[in-house]
Amino acid sequence: MRLLDHSYSTAKENLAFEEWYFQHFEEETLRIWINPSSVISGKHQNVLAECNLHACLDLSVPVLRRISGGGTVYHDSGNVNFSFFRFVDRKKMIDYDRSLILIQDALRELGFPVEMSERHDLFLDETKISGNAQHLRSGRVLHHGTILYDSNLNDLRSTIKRNNGTFIDKGVKSVRSPISNLRAFKDLGNTDQFKSQMIERFLSKDLKILNEIKVPLSEIEDLIQTKYNLESWNYGYSPAYEFSNEKGGWSCVLKVARGGEIIKAEVNENDVRNYEVEKVLLGKTHFYQELTRHLKTSIDNPNKEVALLQLLF
Repeated sequence: MRLLDHSYSTAKENLAFEEWYFQHFEEETLRIWINPSSVISGKHQNVLAECNLHACLDLSVPVLRRISGGGTVYHDSGNVNFSFFRFVDRKKMIDYDRSLILIQDALRELGFPVEMSERHDLFLDETKISGNAQHLRSGRVLHHGTILYDSNLNDLRSTIKRNNGTFIDKGVKSVRSPISNLRAFKDLGNTDQFKSQMIERFLSKDLKILNEIKVPLSEIEDLIQTKYNLESWNYGYSPAYEFSNEKGGWSCVLKVARGGEIIKAEVNENDVRNYEVEKVLLGKTHFYQELTRHLKTSIDNPNKEVALLQLLF
């Protein structure tokens, strides 16, 4: 197996590379990488139900959807990600232990007595330090996970914990657990120093450094422009849902089809139906940027625009 220490400066680039490399790798590879602050949801989740979008906007944290399943996670410069790109026997395609045991052993050798849970997460002293997910296709598997070493846990909690509104849907739900940073248990220096020590442990297990990798930047950019830049992927791939909320004298019930189109809307202002707003919403998509544009051109009252965006998201 090859070891690739490789990170881009943006979350969109990192996710696009993961998808591109998954389609093209020729040797089994373990990639170690770090993402900037971002919220990353699983492929089959209702993204709006899994994050506090307003907190993400306040912190300038992008919200993106990845190609693997599993739950929503928070990435930042204090979190080290690992990705296994492997060929699999079609009879034994779902096999988390095969890869995760390498991560567990490396952490134990560095002095962290982590244990693997039944859900294939890593725990230390009954707190979660690593979540994992997989993507399988055509005899290949992408298994990736997180390692909380020195992450900003306040930002983590505020961005992936929704605090208003109710969703009814059939999307995959994240399973929340108590979390902690490894650095609080044992300080191995800053995150880069910790990552270097992890890499040393992998190299001691006969993994070989992959020094050269030819990445066609045009294909990475194409994936970003046609997928990871689009609200239709990051939000619209969610399953159909019903959303209800009450805030500041307003209330709403939205019925949203798969793809994000609002097919039914009931909006009340101080217990009085507001048909003007309902007319604006019907047929539009429940995407923040798109609804922001429509409300600005349709509602001639900046304070009402702000109140509606707080209500609708």
